[in-house]
Amino acid sequence: MAQTELVKAVRAALERDRWVSPQRNRIEIQSEAGVVVLTGVVVEIAAKRRAHCIASEVPGVTAVDDRLQVEPAEAMGDDEILAHLVKLLEEDPVYKHYGITAVDRKGEREVRRQLDAQAGWFLLHVEDGIVYLEGKVKSLCDRRLAGAMAWWVPGSLDVINDLEVDPPEKDSDEQLKEALALVLDVDPFIDHQQIAAQCLQGAVVLTGVVPVAEQIQLAEHDCWYVDGVRKVDNRLTLA
Repeated sequence: MAQTELVKAVRAALERDRWVSPQRNRIEIQSEAGVVVLTGVVVEIAAKRRAHCIASEVPGVTAVDDRLQVEPAEAMGDDEILAHLVKLLEEDPVYKHYGITAVDRKGEREVRRQLDAQAGWFLLHVEDGIVYLEGKVKSLCDRRLAGAMAWWVPGSLDVINDLEVDPPEKDSDEQLKEALALVLDVDPFIDHQQIAAQCLQGAVVLTGVVPVAEQIQLAEHDCWYVDGVRKVDNRLTLA
């Protein structure tokens, strides 16, 4: 398929999705040798994730380079975003033995917590609102939670999660389900006690009840923040 035709096909596929359509988002599409590059700004995380999945399923697309950014909930400078993320990681018991090093805009490193050889470590930096996570973690669950936490910072535009899992783990629906349960548990704005998440090949179904209407959307956003989620069917209801 010619590259111009491939771009047209991807654009048409995106326009058919109400969450991703150009009426709601500003998405630019380019392609070269079957690789589609998505750039621009979308209004929420669901649009970013859905755009990647939709583009990847268009015939002729061999890979998707997702550079879409999400409109921030709050304008923040890079060092402010970094400080917020460091605080989240330092205070979470999952990472209490992890080493944490932050790199500021000037490239200066600050060791916030010394490395525990039996645990993992983080190397964190932020550039133009994009959060970069590097280091080693003990599990896929720890990797996914760190990525979600980076998205929780109000000023984050995108998250590049390059954390290495050591020892390596094979991914599965059960791994994804475990991570979703952890993220919903850790999120202080979600009452997760009566929420259940089922997973099948990256498709998530949320069921249960929440005490506040706003938590229905917050829980769905948390699912989209988790790497590996391809679809979310939100069936949560208000208690």
